[in-house]
Amino acid sequence: MKYALPYILGTALFCTALSVSAAQQDGISRKIISQGVPADAVHRLSKFMYENRGRSFQQDTYTCEGKDPASVRPCEEEKRSRSSKYVTLNSPQYVVIVDYSAPSTQRRFYFINLRNGVVEKYYTSHGIGSGDGNYAYRFSNTKDSRQTSLGIYLTGEVYTGSYGKTLRMYGLQKSNDQAYNRDIVVHGAWYVGEEFINSINKKTGQPYGRLGLSWGCPALSLSMAEKLIPLLKGGSVIYHYHPALIDEAQSGRLVSTKKKN
Repeated sequence: MKYALPYILGTALFCTALSVSAAQQDGISRKIISQGVPADAVHRLSKFMYENRGRSFQQDTYTCEGKDPASVRPCEEEKRSRSSKYVTLNSPQYVVIVDYSAPSTQRRFYFINLRNGVVEKYYTSHGIGSGDGNYAYRFSNTKDSRQTSLGIYLTGEVYTGSYGKTLRMYGLQKSNDQAYNRDIVVHGAWYVGEEFINSINKKTGQPYGRLGLSWGCPALSLSMAEKLIPLLKGGSVIYHYHPALIDEAQSGRLVSTKKKN
């Protein structure tokens, strides 16, 4: 996808309302890309945020029998009733780009501060349904697939889950608009980090050589989840990106780098 640099790298950069000049925005965007964040992902996310700032997106959600309707904590399937809500994209200070073309052994979770262009890089998992090895190659928006969904998300509320602080995510595109019903969230996990990568797989007697696998969530290490979730909650943007599949994913169907003959 081609973009005009003055548009993307100038005043349109994330349409930021952070009181910086066009020249400063241009410098921030270049700084972000210079730190290894995929330029195409930055451009795509910039364009989406520019075109949709202030827009409210309707979300398919659910309420739980016997719980406060405002609760965002998951419940058993048989206790769920269909519901909906609106979430609004504004101008967050923090965004995340996850490059799912990279292996799990690479710090592919780019935590970006739009005020100063500083990028922090962390490990993150992919869903076991997207591939049980070091790479994710298959993505969908399908419930119970345990696959990662590509696309742009808005962060929401925090609740306490099995792994501690857990951050709700709302999918804003056709490729991920079932995120709430699938309980796709940001959480910490013991299987994310170098210790797991280097640990011995009892079945093979060899190091795993990859992170552990989630059920579709972008899990972080337990310590990084504790640090980042309070910063990301309530309106930050997370972009699950794969350069070869991101356009096709907007069909809403399963996409894969392994094509059938």
